[in-house]
Amino acid sequence: MKLNQTEVLSQEEIHLIHDATLEILEQEGVVVLSDMVRSFLAEKGLPVDHNSGVVRIPSSVVNSCLKQVPSSFALFTVDDKSWKRIGQGEPLFACGHNAVFFLDHQTGIRRDSLVEDVEKFVCIADQLDEIDLIGIPVMPQDTPAESTLLYAVRAAFQNSAKPLYYSSESAGINRAVIQMAKAINPDVSNRPFLISQLSPTSPLFWEKGTIEALYEVCINGIPLAILPEPIAGASAPYTLAGLLTLHNAECLSGIVFSQLIREKTPVIYASSWTVYDMRSNMAVIGTPETNILRVAGAQMAAFYHIPSHTTAPNSDSHFHDEQNSWERTLSAFISALAGNHLIVNAGMFATGLTISLEQLILDAEIIGMIKRILRGMEVSRETIFLDEIRRVGQRGNYLMEQSTLTHLRSDQFWKSKVSILDHYQNCQTSGMNDVVLVARQRIDSYLSRPTKMAISPDSLREMDQIISLFEERRDEE
Repeated sequence: MKLNQTEVLSQEEIHLIHDATLEILEQEGVVVLSDMVRSFLAEKGLPVDHNSGVVRIPSSVVNSCLKQVPSSFALFTVDDKSWKRIGQGEPLFACGHNAVFFLDHQTGIRRDSLVEDVEKFVCIADQLDEIDLIGIPVMPQDTPAESTLLYAVRAAFQNSAKPLYYSSESAGINRAVIQMAKAINPDVSNRPFLISQLSPTSPLFWEKGTIEALYEVCINGIPLAILPEPIAGASAPYTLAGLLTLHNAECLSGIVFSQLIREKTPVIYASSWTVYDMRSNMAVIGTPETNILRVAGAQMAAFYHIPSHTTAPNSDSHFHDEQNSWERTLSAFISALAGNHLIVNAGMFATGLTISLEQLILDAEIIGMIKRILRGMEVSRETIFLDEIRRVGQRGNYLMEQSTLTHLRSDQFWKSKVSILDHYQNCQTSGMNDVVLVARQRIDSYLSRPTKMAISPDSLREMDQIISLFEERRDEE
């Protein structure tokens, strides 16, 4: 059987959080800083105070909208092939997104990121079977600041056919990304290869750009991840239950708005759990408490029958060290064991600030191990090989027996790609005594393989025109 999912909330506790959430939304509401969206919500019957910007959401509306959200949805590749479903089967893993720095594998120095770094990162991610979706790894610093995401999206589309996960808090940027996707496949609304992540601002309000971006994404039928980011002790209560409840209220507000804009819009209940470390005066994401919340968030999403997302592998370490390793492995394993459907952050560390090509390769190793553990073990008379055990008897060996020959190259046993599984002397002789070094030496072989997408010259020109038009409009504002 497969590995059982883990839980931290009882059904009674889930209902307590849900009831508190309904009370917050109905009595306190959320601030919506967009006249256009507030007017739309008022037309839909929500109580709106245009002076304060507060929109209150009756419990009946919340429950009605939750019933509209699909429990799963299909994703397609950039070149219009069926890919996988979000909300069913084993968890899908995506690259991290929107970092700023790149840890250069050639110099070992952390530096500002470039479009070229996006191209290399996506090229490798495309070849790693463990990576199911591409994230925009960094916001490259060698482009105009207002359009940096657009250049990164173009680089991603050119280097992988895997679906794209991206984040933007601007209606204009989201509109341009969707237009670029339509330049490749005009039917992207019906055969989506994009997921747009949007985040309310804690506590309990939606910035103008973000809520109008949500409107833009929904009317185009693009799947949406609502990802609140309250920080325990800073923008949320300093308890796990308080943090979870505030997160839940913010997430459900976005889910309600999405369904009022376009019924049955595919939505993911997303989370990026963060607590405030009072000693270091910084937000952290790799603590035991964030792992508890990764489980709790998945349970809340399951309660609502909505696909769930969380961030992992996560670490607050700035280096390829032991802390980085244990925080990443634990956060990714707990995320998967909790039943989250989409897990995002491969290749990213330093509390989301930095990416590296080595880290992406090492994370694929972690993910491969986790996926194997989740599959569990198959027990049947055929897999027990009872007759073989009797025949070999005491003090025999199984090197040439049928069980070994049958399963030697099967998926029964996980096969490492960078883990060092050799004798001590061989490791010393070869110099392969550090997995980071092993990963670094694999980079060139990945980059030497052509992975350029067969995007037509017309589509590329159209994407360039979309970026140019966006920049011209920004200059005029």
